[in-house]
Amino acid sequence: MIYRTVILSSFEVYLAEDCLPEFRGKEERGRASRLSRFPYPVTLQVSFPELDFANRWCWQHFSPNDGDCLQRHSHYPECSVPEPHSHTGKWMWYFFGNTDYDFGFCEWYFSEQSDRDGFLASMGEINWGEKYA
Repeated sequence: MIYRTVILSSFEVYLAEDCLPEFRGKEERGRASRLSRFPYPVTLQVSFPELDFANRWCWQHFSPNDGDCLQRHSHYPECSVPEPHSHTGKWMWYFFGNTDYDFGFCEWYFSEQSDRDGFLASMGEINWGEKYA
């Protein structure tokens, strides 16, 4: 059985449903900074395994993500370097926070519209992955 709990969402839904009013400005500023470098976002509500599965898909299709490498904590790691390090890439992700146990809002950012469109087209493939089959 393949588990899927991923939901296409938006930053506005996150702000309305889950962002505490006192953090709204900080979240908006952080997002504006990310969008200045990676202007094509996709917001999903995902489980942690789906987040890792989606990140693996991006690594396989676009190369490593930009920023700190957190693959050592992933259910589906692509990078085998165990020590803290970072990569330079043309996409990144940011987890806003949990809305439930092991579930929350995450946003992926792409430097190219075609990569964002490819990610959106692959949404039907995002699931909990083979470790939960």
